[in-house]
Amino acid sequence: MARNLTWRREYNALMTEKNSGRNGLEWPEDIRSPETRRASLSPVVDICKFQREYIDIIPREWSVISISISDNKHDLCISKLQAGQSPFVIRLPLERAISRDADSDVFDFQQGRTELLDIIKRANETCHTKRDFSVKGAKTAWWVERQALDVRLGELLERIEQVWLGGFKGIFSQHKRQPKLLAKFQKSFTDMLDKHLPSRRQVRGKKAKDPAAKVTLDLRIIELFVGFGDATSEEGDFDEMLNDLLYFVVDILQFHGERNAYDEIDFDSMVVETLDALHSYHVEAKSLEDAETRSHTILVLDKALHTFPWESLPCLQGLAVSRVPSLACLRRLILEQKPRTTSETDGPRHPAGHHVSISSGTYMLNTSGDLKTTQATFEEPLSTLGDSWKRIVKKAPTEPEFEAALSSSDVLLYMGHGGGAQYIRNRTIRRLDKCRATVLLMGCSSASLADVGDFECYGLVWSYMLAGCPAVVGTLWDVTDRDIDLYTGRVFEEWGLVASGTFPGREDAREKGKAATANGAAAADDDAAARDTKRPGRSGSRKRATAEAVDGDGDGVRVAAGAGAGTACEYGNASLPEAVSRARNSGDCKFKYLNAAAVCVYGIPVYVDRHPQA
Repeated sequence: MARNLTWRREYNALMTEKNSGRNGLEWPEDIRSPETRRASLSPVVDICKFQREYIDIIPREWSVISISISDNKHDLCISKLQAGQSPFVIRLPLERAISRDADSDVFDFQQGRTELLDIIKRANETCHTKRDFSVKGAKTAWWVERQALDVRLGELLERIEQVWLGGFKGIFSQHKRQPKLLAKFQKSFTDMLDKHLPSRRQVRGKKAKDPAAKVTLDLRIIELFVGFGDATSEEGDFDEMLNDLLYFVVDILQFHGERNAYDEIDFDSMVVETLDALHSYHVEAKSLEDAETRSHTILVLDKALHTFPWESLPCLQGLAVSRVPSLACLRRLILEQKPRTTSETDGPRHPAGHHVSISSGTYMLNTSGDLKTTQATFEEPLSTLGDSWKRIVKKAPTEPEFEAALSSSDVLLYMGHGGGAQYIRNRTIRRLDKCRATVLLMGCSSASLADVGDFECYGLVWSYMLAGCPAVVGTLWDVTDRDIDLYTGRVFEEWGLVASGTFPGREDAREKGKAATANGAAAADDDAAARDTKRPGRSGSRKRATAEAVDGDGDGVRVAAGAGAGTACEYGNASLPEAVSRARNSGDCKFKYLNAAAVCVYGIPVYVDRHPQA
C-alpha cells in the first residue's frame, strides 16, 4: 500500500503538470485538496476495495510478490497476492538462524548490499577502464578478473537464498496446485505434528485434546513445503529448509496458544517424516498429466531492493519473472493491455498479457556509430522484419523521432550505448499521453535506478512506467558487447521476433570462427570467448577502451549471424519475461551472472502476435 501511495502521488503530480499548460520554468501552483494527507490515505485503507480493484483483477496464472525491507534493515517482508485470495504475508528476520544456532554466520542486509555494490563497481570498471591488450597476458588477466566477479555474484545470490529466504523460497514457486495431493500431504503433515508436538500428544490419565481446539494451518503455509522443488531428486538438500519452516510452524502454534518447549521437540525426526511425505507427493504429482500453464511472477520491490538481480536466484531461474514499481502501476498496465487481435480466448495456448503486432516496430541500431560488431550482428536479421518497420542505423535519432517511435510503434528495439537517455529526455517520456511501444534497451545500466537514500529512487524505467509502457527490458549494471549481443539474439528468437536459429549460439559462433581460421578466411583468435576482452561495455558515456584498436578480428564470427535466417520458419511463442529467462539460462552468455543476470524486465508479459487481423 505504501508503494501505491508513493506511486499515485508521483503520477498525480505528473498529471497536474501535463494538464496545467504551464511550462517547466514556472513555479507550480499548490494542488488544491482539502486535508491533503487524509485524502491521499483514504483510498488504500478500504481493504475490500483494495482486494477488488488491485488483487482480483490479476490474471489467474499470475502471482504478485511484494518484497520490502524493514526500517531497521533486519527483517524481510514478503506478501503474495493472487486473484480470489486474501494477501499472504510473512515477515522473515534475516538473522533468525542465530536464534537457533549461535555458531551460524551472520549475513545481514548491509553485508549483502555492500558485497553486491562492490561486485557491480568492479564489473563496471572492467568494462571501461582503459587497458593495453597488446601487452602479453593482459587479456588473460582481464578474463580471470571477470570470471572471479562472476563466481562472486553467483555465490552471493546462493547465500541470499539460503540465509535470507531459507525454507520460505517456496513462496516464489510456480507449481500447479494439486488439491487432492495437497490435502493428502496436509493430513500426513498434521499427523506428524500430532505425533511429535508435546501439546498434541495424549498424556496417560488425561483426556485427549478436542480436535476442534487444534490450530489449523493456512493451506498456503502447507504449499511452502511443496514449493521447495522435487523431493525425489537426488540433488535436492532440504534439511535446512525444512528446519526453517518447521520452526516457523511451531512459532505459529505458540502464537495461537499451543505451548511447546523447543528442546522437547525432535526436529530431526520431523524433518525425516516431512521429507517422506513430500517424496510421496512429488511421485504422485509426476504421474499426473498436466496441461501446459503459462505462470508468471511479478515482483513489487522496495526502493532498497531494486539493485538485486532477484530473477537470478536459484529458486527463480528458468521462471517467467518481471517487476513493477507498484500495484497501482500494475493495475494500469492490466487495464490498458492490448488483447490478442484474433477471436481466440485466453487459455494455456493463449495466456493473458499484452500483445504486440509483428508488423509495427522501430529499431535503433549502433546510433553512436562505434558498435560495428553489434551492427554486423543484427542488421541483416532485423532487415527481415519487413518494410513496415522503421530503421535508424548508424545515426543518432532526434528526440521527435524517438518520441514518435514510442507513441506509434508496438515495439522499440534500442541497441546502443546506455538506455538512449542522450537522445530523449526523461521528462519527454513521462509526458507522453501513452507509451504504446514495448521497449528493449540493450545497453549498459539502462534499467538501473538511482539510490537517493530515504527518498524514492528514480531512473529511465520509472519514466517509461509512468508513461504506461507495457514492458521495458534493460540492464541493472554495465555489460560487455559480445555477451549481451548473444543474449539479445536469443531473446529475439525465444520471443518470436525472428525465426529460431537466426542467431548462432556461443558454441556455434566458436566453431564457425575456428573453421574460418582453418580455411584462411580469417586470422581470428580461436577462442571466441576471449574476444569479449576486446570490447568495452556498452555504456552511455561513449568512452572506448584502448582495446578497440585490436577489435578487427572479432567481427567476422557474427557477420554470418543472419545467414539463412527464417529458412526453418519456426518462431518462439514465449512471453517477453519468459524469453529473457530462457536466454539467461541458455549458456550463450559466457558470464552467466555478470552479464546475463543484469538483464531484467519491468512490466507485464508481452507476446508477439505474428498473425494480426487486418
